[in-house]
Amino acid sequence: MVSWEQKREVEELLSREAHLLDEQQFEEWLNLLTDDVEYVMPLREHTQGDVAPAGHPIMKDDKTMLAMRARKHETGLSHVEIPRSMTAHLVTNILVEDGPTPDELQVISTFLVRQARKLRDEAWWAGRRRDLLRRVDGDWKIARREVLLDATVLPRGISIFF
Repeated sequence: MVSWEQKREVEELLSREAHLLDEQQFEEWLNLLTDDVEYVMPLREHTQGDVAPAGHPIMKDDKTMLAMRARKHETGLSHVEIPRSMTAHLVTNILVEDGPTPDELQVISTFLVRQARKLRDEAWWAGRRRDLLRRVDGDWKIARREVLLDATVLPRGISIFF
């Protein structure tokens, strides 16, 4: 059973992560991830019944690819991020459960992200995340993240992290 202390630590981690993403402190954000992290955003389709997603995921990255995406933003050469997006990550409805091993926790959360670019261009992203957290050297880190957007038609290319 998950302790109150563990739940508080998880909430602190997710709040810190949201802050780092909004402040575009990507190197610090990458430090919140395990070396073997998997970051997945499946293509979703609303159908009747429980069926597997159609096609390839929108995103399926490891830490190397996440670092490359983050560093691309920092170069100023990412055309979709000129000027850089302003984001506000809100994370709520955090449920923490025991993980498959004693050093892991399963976390479900709901998010809302506002992304604003070029003065009048904005997008709102809502959805859920399924995270696997692992204790590494005394700290909780994100070992796996599945991002489930509540949209089947995307208004634009995705250039931010959830």
